[in-house]
Amino acid sequence: MFKNISNKSMLYFKRLSCIVFSVLMMQSCSTSKKQNNISEKEWHIFILMGQSNMAGYGELLAEDAISVNGVYKIPTLCKNGYLWEKAAHPLHNRLNSDRFGLGLPFAKEYLKQHPNATIGLIPVAWGGAGIDQLNKGTETCSDAISKAKFAEKNGTIKGILWHQGESDTVNETLATAYEKKLHQLINDLRTDLGIEKLPFIAGNLAEFYGTGKDHCAPEHIKKINKIKSVLRNLPTKISHTGFVEPSGCSSIDHHN
Repeated sequence: MFKNISNKSMLYFKRLSCIVFSVLMMQSCSTSKKQNNISEKEWHIFILMGQSNMAGYGELLAEDAISVNGVYKIPTLCKNGYLWEKAAHPLHNRLNSDRFGLGLPFAKEYLKQHPNATIGLIPVAWGGAGIDQLNKGTETCSDAISKAKFAEKNGTIKGILWHQGESDTVNETLATAYEKKLHQLINDLRTDLGIEKLPFIAGNLAEFYGTGKDHCAPEHIKKINKIKSVLRNLPTKISHTGFVEPSGCSSIDHHN
C-alpha cells in the first residue's frame, strides 16, 4: 500500500529505528548468543512479519534495485536452501505485488546508530494475510522460526518488525479476537526462539486505510479503529514491545 518514501514519511523509518533501539536498551543480555560471524562485524538480525505493507507494496524506482551496503537478507522463497544475499528491493519474492517496503529504509536508519554492525533481514511477510495465516502452526511462522535458527549461526536475533492487521478488520469476529491472537503470537515466537525478551515492534495500520470509497463504511471504520487500538496499546500490555505510528505515507493505487 505505501507509496515510495518522501522526506515526511522518512520520519516514520527514523521513529521505527529509534523505538527498536529503545526497546533493545530495555533488554538484559538475554538475546546475546555466541557469534559465528561471516564478516568482521557483529550481525544484528531482524524478522519482518506481516502482510502487504511489510512485504512491500510501494512504487519501485530504478535505484531501488541497488543493494544496500552492510545489509543482507534470506530470500522469502529459497530454492536451494537458506543463504544470505545482498539486500535490495524487493526484499520479499513471494508475490508479484512484492515491491518497495519498509525493511531497507529501517535497516539504513538502524545502521546510522550501529555503524559497526551488519544487518541481516528475514522477510517472511505475505500480502493479504490475516493473523491466522501467520501464527504458530502455520507454514509462514514455521518458516520464520527455521530461518531465524539458521541466521543465529551468524549473529543475534535483535527483534521482530510487525506490520499487519488490515485483513482482520473485515468482520467483527476477527477484529475482536485480534488482540488475544497477537499477544499469543508474540509469546509463541519468543518461546520457540528461546529469547524471552525478544523485542517486538508493531507499526500501525496505514493512516489512509479506511478513507477510500471501498473501506470507509462506518461499521468498517469501527473495526479498523479496534485493530489500531490493539496495536497502539501493545507496549502497555506486553513487555519489551514497541509501537510506531506511520505518517506521511500515501496509497500507491488508492486501495485503502
